[in-house]
Parts: sequence; C-alpha cells; structure tokens
Amino acid sequence: MKTLILTSLLLASPLASANPLLGSWEFVEGKYAVDGGFVAAKAPELTSIKLITANHFNYITQKNGEFHYAGGGKYTLKNQQFVETFAYGNIPSLLGKTMAFDYKIEGNLWHHSLTENGKLVEAEVWRKID
Repeated sequence: MKTLILTSLLLASPLASANPLLGSWEFVEGKYAVDGGFVAAKAPELTSIKLITANHFNYITQKNGEFHYAGGGKYTLKNQQFVETFAYGNIPSLLGKTMAFDYKIEGNLWHHSLTENGKLVEAEVWRKID
C-alpha cells in the first residue's frame, strides 16, 4: 500500500509542476494593436485578475474603477504557447475564437504575446499573486 501511495505521489508531482500558469494573476501592463500603431495600458488605470485552473481560464477587468470586460473558456499549453478558446464573455467578437499566445515565465511574471499574420496584436505582462 505504501508503495502504491508513493508511486502515485511521484507520478502526480511532475504534472503539478509542468504547468507554471496555474493560479491567480494580476495585470501589470499591455500593448495592443490599433489602426496606425499601438495603445498601451497599465495598472492601476486598468486592473484585471486572471484565474488559471488545470484547463480553464477566466478574467475580469476594470478600467478606471469601472467594469470593462470579462471572459473565459478552455485552454491548452503546447510548444510554449497558451492556446485559449473563448466560451463566454461580454465581447461578442471573441466568443468561440481560439488564440495562441507565445509565453514565457520570468520569476513571478508571465509575459505573453499574440501575433496574427506576422503582426503583433497584443503583448501583456501579468504578475502571479498566489
């Protein structure tokens, strides 16, 4: 019995550490493509919390203290990409959309960027809060 428990723990531990995104994250800053260039956003004017579970994500965002948007759905990690599919939220153009963000973790910061047709669409930095 002890061997079975020990084997189960050893097999489970790599799975837990294999996903560095699990947990709660707060928005730090972002850069977003618009016609003619980019706009930037930064906390505290834009605040957002993103929760990542084993296979779901969700977030809620405020701008200058007022509700701005929220959304979520399922995601997968593959080839250093966070691939999210929006299932719910208040931005109709995102519903059902799948986006593949390149990402990297540096300390407690999660950097991710979305490129479409060879052009940067958005780049964000999130800070782990738990």
